[in-house]
Parts: sequence; structure tokens; C-alpha cells
Amino acid sequence: MRTALQLEIGVVRFCVWRSATLALAAIVWAVLAAWWWAHPAPAPAWVGAVAVTGMLLAAAAALPLRSARPFLLRRDTHQWQLSFMDDARAAPAAGDLHVALDLGGWLLLRFVPDAAGRGATWLAVQRRGLEPQWHALRCAIHAPPPKPPQAGATADG
Repeated sequence: MRTALQLEIGVVRFCVWRSATLALAAIVWAVLAAWWWAHPAPAPAWVGAVAVTGMLLAAAAALPLRSARPFLLRRDTHQWQLSFMDDARAAPAAGDLHVALDLGGWLLLRFVPDAAGRGATWLAVQRRGLEPQWHALRCAIHAPPPKPPQAGATADG
């Protein structure tokens, strides 16, 4: 009988996520500025409006980088639990964890709580700082959920 992995891991570093998002925002800025610059003078007003709107949206996308919150991720025998380290009073949220992107040394996870009315939470996890637990985390994330016990089955087998 296969049992589910049990794991508890704290994630406090986000430098890869921050760097990638800042790089993407900078690329968007550069492309829009070059596109605007490439139009013949005087550029139509809509070109400027589109470029400025795109630049503002790219800047707004980079703003949440300052507020990346350290979190604790737990896996017991049946489900995942998520709690944020800066909010010790709140009870951990139980739910499902899905892999959105796996780049080997970096994961983008989507935590969907069981509680109705709560939205999904996106979690960026990098290998740096978690090296001793990285393999166990990836095994727990990619492992299939345990099968529920069959009716009439005993724990002995």
C-alpha cells in the first residue's frame, strides 16, 4: 500500500521570481518604446496611447514583487495546507496544489483552497535556499493523490 508523502517546507526567498518579472517588464518597456519611436513623426495619438498604456501595465505588473510573502507549505497524508508566515493568527488553508510551470530549479504553483469563496493563490518556489528539501518537495508535488481506502479494507492489508 502506497502512502502519501508528508512534508513541511518554508519558502522565504523570491529572487528568481522577482528578477524574471522585472526583466519581462523591462523588455515590454523597451519593445513599446522602440515601437513608438519607429513610427514616423508626428506619431498618431493612438500609438502614444497604446505605448503609454502598455508601459503603465508593465510597471503595475512589477509592483506586487515588493509584497511577495513568505509562506509555509505542508502536505499531510490527504491534502496540502498553506499558511503565510507574516500572519501567524490565521489558520492554515487546506486545498489542492497544482503545478502550473516546472522549470527544474523553479516552480510556479497554484494553490486552490477547499473553502468556498476564496480564490486561488499563485506561489513561486525556487530551488535556491531549499536545496536539502527540493527533491522531496518535487516528489510530493508530482506524486498522484493517495487512493481512498476501500470499504471493508483493514490497515493491515
